[in-house]
Amino acid sequence: MAMTGTKAEAEARVDALLLEPLAGLKRGKDGEGRRMSQDAHAKMLVRLRSWLAYLDDEQLAGLRDHIVALSVKDEWPTEAQIRRTAMIQKPAPPETYPYVRSMMTSRLGFRAMAEGWAFEMYQEVKRHGPPPFVEGGWKEKQLREEAADNQRRLRIAEENIAAGIATDDQKAFHAHWQRDMAEIRAMHDEKRKEGQAA
Repeated sequence: MAMTGTKAEAEARVDALLLEPLAGLKRGKDGEGRRMSQDAHAKMLVRLRSWLAYLDDEQLAGLRDHIVALSVKDEWPTEAQIRRTAMIQKPAPPETYPYVRSMMTSRLGFRAMAEGWAFEMYQEVKRHGPPPFVEGGWKEKQLREEAADNQRRLRIAEENIAAGIATDDQKAFHAHWQRDMAEIRAMHDEKRKEGQAA
C-alpha cells in the first residue's frame, strides 16, 4: 500500500526529531534482559517511527530528551518505556493504538459502558496503555469514583450550557465527554457488527 504524503511526512518528522538525533545510542535489552540483535532493534525503530507519528514537533523533542534521560549506559530504553512516555505526553488516537480499541471492546469495556464508567476507562487506557488494570481491583474502584464525580460535573455543565452561563472549562469538558462517548459507541457498534458477520 502506498504511504500517504501526510503519513510519510509525519514519519519523516519522527526520523528528523527523534530517531536520527538518538542514532548514537547503543541497542538496548530485550524483554529477557539480553542485548537486542541488530535486526530486532531495526524492527523496533520501524514500529516506533510509525506509531510515534501522531506526536507534534514539540512532543517529539520532549520525548527525545526523556529517552536520553531514561537511557542507562547510553543504551536505548525499552520500547514499552518509550510508548508509555509518549502516552503520558499525549494519548495515542485509538486507530493508532489497537490496545485502546481492544480494551474498550472487551467484555470489561462493554460492562463499563453498561455501568456508567466507560468514559473514565477510556481516559485510563489512552493515558497509560498496557498492562491493563485488574478487573474488580483498585483501579476499577477509582474509575467508578471518578465516574460519579464526572456525572455531577457533566450535569452542572449541561444545566449551565442550557442557561447560557457555562464557563469555558464547562463547555470544554462537556464537548470532550460527548466526543469520547461517541468514539466508544462507534467502537462498540463496529464490534457488534463484526460479531454478527462472524
